[in-house]
Amino acid sequence: MDVQSVIIELIHWLTELQDKSVLKTLQALKEQQENAFEPSAEQKKELDGRIEKYENGEMEFSLWDTVKYRVRNRAINAL
Repeated sequence: MDVQSVIIELIHWLTELQDKSVLKTLQALKEQQENAFEPSAEQKKELDGRIEKYENGEMEFSLWDTVKYRVRNRAINAL
């Protein structure tokens, strides 16, 4: 069944639907999809660049505790 046929079938089904719990679920799904995060072109470009660096082995990673230690030491040394 093609997409248009599915849409038409769902529209017909919805016009006759009386189950409030199903309607609430569908409304929540609609709102969730409308509020879904879509990165901007600039953000996608940044992500693609980072993925490329990761795949090429050009990225370094640190444990969270190590990062906190470095940041705290920089702050102390800056004083």
